[in-house]
Amino acid sequence: MAKQKDKNVKQNKKQAVKIAEENIYASWGLLGLFLVLVFMASSYKISGDDDLFWHLATGRYIVENKVVPDKDVFGHITSGTEWIPFEWGWDILTYGLYNIGGYNAILVFRSLAFCFIFLVLYLLLRKFKINSFLSIAALFFLLASIMDRLSPRPHILTYIFFVLLLYILLSYRYINREKYSKYLYAVPVIFLLWANSHMGVLAGGLILFIFTITETIIFYKHGAFSNSEVKPLTKLQLRNLWIISVISAAMLLVNPHGLSTYIYAYEHTKMKMLESVNEWQNPFSSKLDFGFIVTFYKIFLFSGILVLYYAFKKRDLLFALMFLSFAVYSVRAIRFTVDYEMIMLVFIVISISYIFSNIRSAGFNNSLNGNVLKGVLGIIFVYIISQLPSNAIYEKIQYYRIYGWGINSDFIPVQMFDFKKEAGISGTPFNHFGTGGYLVWNFPGEKNYIDSRNLNDEIYNEYNAMMVMAPGFEKKLEERGVDYVLYLDPDLIRRPNDLKRLVTNYFSTNKSWKLVFWDDKSMLFVKDIPKFADVINRYEYKVIDPYTALFNKAEFENNIKQNPDAAKNELKRKADTDPNGYLFQSLNNAANKILTGF
Repeated sequence: MAKQKDKNVKQNKKQAVKIAEENIYASWGLLGLFLVLVFMASSYKISGDDDLFWHLATGRYIVENKVVPDKDVFGHITSGTEWIPFEWGWDILTYGLYNIGGYNAILVFRSLAFCFIFLVLYLLLRKFKINSFLSIAALFFLLASIMDRLSPRPHILTYIFFVLLLYILLSYRYINREKYSKYLYAVPVIFLLWANSHMGVLAGGLILFIFTITETIIFYKHGAFSNSEVKPLTKLQLRNLWIISVISAAMLLVNPHGLSTYIYAYEHTKMKMLESVNEWQNPFSSKLDFGFIVTFYKIFLFSGILVLYYAFKKRDLLFALMFLSFAVYSVRAIRFTVDYEMIMLVFIVISISYIFSNIRSAGFNNSLNGNVLKGVLGIIFVYIISQLPSNAIYEKIQYYRIYGWGINSDFIPVQMFDFKKEAGISGTPFNHFGTGGYLVWNFPGEKNYIDSRNLNDEIYNEYNAMMVMAPGFEKKLEERGVDYVLYLDPDLIRRPNDLKRLVTNYFSTNKSWKLVFWDDKSMLFVKDIPKFADVINRYEYKVIDPYTALFNKAEFENNIKQNPDAAKNELKRKADTDPNGYLFQSLNNAANKILTGF
């Protein structure tokens, strides 16, 4: 009888081990599938991200000149004014990646970086023994929430430093103080790298400050603000923490321009033009509708109630202070909401897990720990992964994104700039806001009119006045010495009336300007001056002009009838370079009807 009982116990133990192993395999399998999803979801073409190009141009300038500038070197209006590229570390990194493998090297780094970020968050949650299904489901929700911030820009480094800092601090406080104490010495190094890469370092400083203040309060008021599970630091440990925090704060000033870097960045946050920029809007603003992205943020924000509940039940001051501080931080502008989500995810999931742990239902716990929910989540991941290469998932959620590598030439005016290079056009441009970075990157030594880099209210207001042909804009063009124009509108074929409403009206109807390139999203005009005589002679569109075709059909028809040979030559030139263009096909059909008499 006793032998049979021992045998049954051993069998039950073996079965328990077997189930545990199956759960481990299922967990790691689901994690692997999720990381594939992260990689693919963050693998999309460069579209409408002009910042990437001036970052590359800045990296090239720093490497070639061996100096981080403090004056504008890329704008012909802002030339010589103060400009501090405080993200210069990122600029050099991406320029180096470009030299290794072009744009794709940068994009692969972006995708791998996000995989690393989510992996670190998962490993941190597992240290708190959070159920793997709950961990990965929460990370999936985070992935959907930050879709707007998966672009290859310097905030990626901030997200990496966020998760590394949280991993070190939370592991030190809650998991194993002795084991992770040596990791604290890496914190000043993180801040040194961070301070030369992105202004998100200030949010990182807030994390460290909250952590240090919390430990100090607990040291003096342990009974009121902590529990038996987390012991207060010893006097020596607290002193070391303060030393590390002070050194980390000092690292903020170890950059090419010291305190001036932060003064410059702060002054830019005071520009009135930011009131019209989407990412600087309050997330609760009624002015703009940001759809599911802001909805997800609000879910994250109000989930903070669970964090406060956990903080109250466990007497954990750190949880409460982190939520209250970063909740206030995030409501300032939409661009800060992802910082909040990235930082608070761990605290929210730990709080949810604590609430679940108090549910005494065996069925609930078995379901949460079993493989069924993981299987369902895995099927969802497989489905999304299968839909990404064809962009079907983006179409279903009505979210513009093109899966793949390189540049999306349907959005970035690659063709116009290729023509500019081929025709040898250079001078003093008036360029669309979304082309300034691409201009200075592709044409070293040339200066743009405007980009998103060294903005101020004066130049931004002047640019907008130019675009809408405000009184006096012609005089301003002359004062600025503008001799060629780069116009971009990726939605041109969907809103062609903008050609008449905006400054393209002036350039298209003024005899002093000549249209030498056009396609479905861009137009290039040059001034009728001697230096462009050869360009005008070879490339001017005298007859097949989309503006005339759209808004003055009688003149368009008459021009074709009066100049049939010129019309045929211009149509052939467009057919050779842009045979599938929507505008070209429309104008080609209309012109051929006139030429054939139908």
